[in-house]
Amino acid sequence: VVDHPTYPLAIAAIQGASCRPVGVSLPEHGWDTAGLVATIAQTAPRMAYLMPDFHNPTGRCMDTATRQVVADIAERTHTTLVVDETMVNLWYDAPPPPPLAAFNRDAPIILLGSAGKSFWGGLRLGWIRASARTIAALVQTRDTFDLGSPVLEQLATSWLLDNAEDFLPDRRRRLTSQRDLCSRLMNSHFPEWQFTQPQGGLSFWVELPDTLATLFATRAESAGIQLGTGTRFGLDGAFDRFLRMPFTLPDDTACAAFRVLQPIWDSLRLQASGGKMRKII
Repeated sequence: VVDHPTYPLAIAAIQGASCRPVGVSLPEHGWDTAGLVATIAQTAPRMAYLMPDFHNPTGRCMDTATRQVVADIAERTHTTLVVDETMVNLWYDAPPPPPLAAFNRDAPIILLGSAGKSFWGGLRLGWIRASARTIAALVQTRDTFDLGSPVLEQLATSWLLDNAEDFLPDRRRRLTSQRDLCSRLMNSHFPEWQFTQPQGGLSFWVELPDTLATLFATRAESAGIQLGTGTRFGLDGAFDRFLRMPFTLPDDTACAAFRVLQPIWDSLRLQASGGKMRKII
């Protein structure tokens, strides 16, 4: 059950070959640890997936106290947490707390990282941090699918990890500037939109004044601009009044995109309000 447009945990309750995902809602402020406990008690899942470091799509970061609670829940219930850390290096106001696994060494936690977000989207390599036993099992499973990732990309990723502090600060400064520009553009072109400045990540989570996200994204795509609708982050087509607005484009490109989007939005809003007026009449 998802009763809010964003949710941090997609819990897979696995019985045999079946897998039934159950969402745990993300409240307006903080994280719903009570909901996590209740869902685990009701479904007895084998695994829970969550993104505490600049959650996609909200950009929210889990605080230290909540990490301790979540790690203790994992240990107590023996639920394996698969923690997505792909955005962990993309912080703008303050770095995130230590990894979730650091808060309870007895908790079954698997951490996932990615070079694609931190360094370059074309570098499609990631890594897993877990217990030695878990890593050994995963390696054995991986060997049944392929012979490994390309060596050149592995060497490039290794070098980037060793030298990350030489260029990640510049990347964060550039993304911070792009985030702030996108915020100004949305306030200028779309004053009806509601959003919170993301603490990290690569996008804004925007609330529209009506359920127009899918229509708006469809018309924007016809003009050559792709937008992520809230329906991608909900169940059964929910959250059609939300958009994920990325801020990774160069400044000139972003400004041009907003100039294209504004008349599309104005036309859509006019038609929507006209439809409501006809219903009233």
